Amino acid sequence: MQCAYPGHLWLTGCKEDMETQLKRLPGFDRWIIEKESASYIEALHVQKENPVYLTADADTTLEDLDPKHIYIVGGLVDRNRWKGITMRKAKEQGIQTARLPIGNYLKMLSSQVLTVNQVIEILLKYLETRDWKASFFQVIPQRKRCEADADENGVKEKDNSSESQKKLKRSEEEVGENESK
Repeated sequence: MQCAYPGHLWLTGCKEDMETQLKRLPGFDRWIIEKESASYIEALHVQKENPVYLTADADTTLEDLDPKHIYIVGGLVDRNRWKGITMRKAKEQGIQTARLPIGNYLKMLSSQVLTVNQVIEILLKYLETRDWKASFFQVIPQRKRCEADADENGVKEKDNSSESQKKLKRSEEEVGENESK
């Protein structure tokens, strides 16, 4: 992806099993990012006030991106098995936390946990547009959102027409038939 306002990306903790798994990915050796075996604390020589650990569990909502901060996106996130692990890790390390302002602009069908690549893409899109809403609607897949559709001005209302309801019912019936086969 070509970005109008590229960021400097680091992949830290690339050692042992993680390094082995990453090297299995086709093209990993050509990724244009910093790859570091040390932890982010060691690799970036961060001061406690500079990093911001992005986690859906944070109380603080991210309002803007500050070029003085280093934003940490955790790669080990699972909404059920390891609930709150990134928040606990940040607290233990004395690092401030923040969550993306997703809930201010749209409702999610499930949890607000996103993939690492979605978070990075949202951050880059925000740097380009300075518009959280546009960034979320351009990156977060429709299937994860409650709203029926989005246009450039925001959210369209759900189409509750009888024709739409019939199409939805037919789709649900087809899914049910396929699952029973």
